[in-house]
Amino acid sequence: MSAYALRCAAATGEVVVLEYDPHVGTLRNADGNDVLQDGVGSVEQFARAVAVSPQRPGRKTRAPSVLKIQLGLNCNYSCSYCSQTSQIPLTTATRTAEADSFLADLDQWLVGEPERIEFWGGEPLLYFAKLRKLVPELDRRFPSAEFSMVTNGSLLTPEIVEFIAEYDILISMSHDGPGQHLRGADPFSDAKLNPLIRQLWRERKPRQRMSFNAVLTASNHDPTAIRRWFVAALDDADVVVSLEGVVAVHEGLGQELWSPLQYADLRRAIAESFETGEALKMPTLVDKAREFIESIRARRPAAALGQKCSMDRPDHLAVDLRGNVLTCQNTGANGVHGLGSVFDMDSVRLDTSSHWSHRDCCSHCPVLQLCQGSCMFLQGDEFAESCENEYHYNLGVLDGILRRAFKLRLVSIDGDVRRPRRSRSIPINLVNTAQASSHA
Repeated sequence: MSAYALRCAAATGEVVVLEYDPHVGTLRNADGNDVLQDGVGSVEQFARAVAVSPQRPGRKTRAPSVLKIQLGLNCNYSCSYCSQTSQIPLTTATRTAEADSFLADLDQWLVGEPERIEFWGGEPLLYFAKLRKLVPELDRRFPSAEFSMVTNGSLLTPEIVEFIAEYDILISMSHDGPGQHLRGADPFSDAKLNPLIRQLWRERKPRQRMSFNAVLTASNHDPTAIRRWFVAALDDADVVVSLEGVVAVHEGLGQELWSPLQYADLRRAIAESFETGEALKMPTLVDKAREFIESIRARRPAAALGQKCSMDRPDHLAVDLRGNVLTCQNTGANGVHGLGSVFDMDSVRLDTSSHWSHRDCCSHCPVLQLCQGSCMFLQGDEFAESCENEYHYNLGVLDGILRRAFKLRLVSIDGDVRRPRRSRSIPINLVNTAQASSHA
């Protein structure tokens, strides 16, 4: 696995070539010097990530730092790209009373206090009766834990807004701005919901306890246009709009595939958002840029990279109310993603997923440090299409970082770039894959 030549254009028109090696975390100029001065001599020690696979399953701990509680996968929306759709029949239906059982059994398997407890649907507010049992008791037991929840906002009531405030729940409202039609009805257009959303935002904004999260799709992939939609909707130039990332392809979806022109537009829109400063107002893009810069400064080796979702880590645990351990919060316990029981944690095995190092395309990818492997349990065409989406998304981020930090525009990438084989072929115009052993 060799380094990549990032061919860039300076504002003067001069061609500048940087050598980037994602496997050792170095970015150097033509003279062989690190582009970041403080990168010299700053090599740090990193623990090697556990490369899980079906042949080498991962494990889970009884003392998770992040506990994800799946309340159920039912939802009042039918988003066209929902990653949970195929898993809904495989979930274990639970009654509200089982929230009491979950709490009563907690001391039998949970050790210590999680740093964060996340409440997941489907749409979690469909399960508000369960939340009213779970949240107060978990708050009593774990006063230092941060609570969070992702909601589409369509079921807000004054009582729920008050409940969120009382227990200081970090709220992420899933909404695609100008692309909301891909999700469902727009709660901002509802005369009863609009004031509640505004109230929630107004009350939670000062302490950064709320954000609006959008998914980038083939027909809605301009982060600047998305954020400006929310600025207008809330009449607030400082509204926090983040990204749930680029859409993934899951079983059973009539997924809209991207065209080469849409991929090119995605890369351009993301890169330009860094130039204009709009990306600096979107936490997802800021965090990606900071982590990438830090990976160069510290020379982070790729071997230290886990999966982007972190669900390959032993201390990230997803469970349902019956104590079933899940691959992640988006899966059901009655299928292959039921990994075992919290009451027999020693037998739990994460045997459904593959670390990026087991995928040839990931090991030969110039945006590995930014992408970290796409969805870890997807295979075949689902992985190939999702990988393609992630690839172009992260190429846009890489280009944006180069524009913002070094005043260079990415023109092409030369090196051994390998893409997963897909059922249909989409040319990669930005990247020279001539040396690759397989092509898109």
